[in-house]
Amino acid sequence: MTETANTIVSPNQFIPPGLESALFSPAGIGILACGAVIVIAKIIDSKGGKAKLATARWGGAVEKKAARQLAIKQIKSRKHNRVSLYVGTPKNIKSEIINGIRKTSIPEDSKTLYFPEAQRGILVCGGPGSGKSFSMIVRFVD
Repeated sequence: MTETANTIVSPNQFIPPGLESALFSPAGIGILACGAVIVIAKIIDSKGGKAKLATARWGGAVEKKAARQLAIKQIKSRKHNRVSLYVGTPKNIKSEIINGIRKTSIPEDSKTLYFPEAQRGILVCGGPGSGKSFSMIVRFVD
């Protein structure tokens, strides 16, 4: 009968050489602890069941049309603390003065980008010098 050799498995066999000293240093333990905190936070977040504050998705032609219609409705109603903005100049804007009050009629234009409910906030992202201020903010203020 042949004897079988007892094999001892050590943790060092699974850790590549040189990585053991890095993992068991204070910095390595800190990184492992941060990873554990992230995993625990994700587990807690998935069990929450709370409604999300906001969601985002790309808007297509249907969403742009709905935004355009809502913006035009807000502009025509002229209510306090309701702001609708647009980028580009819509065609056939008519402005007239009635009893000392300037009234501007802004028609729907599919080539103009409308932003209804702008009082809630707008985020403009881009790298330095990419034209954020010129293309969005300056046109909003004009």
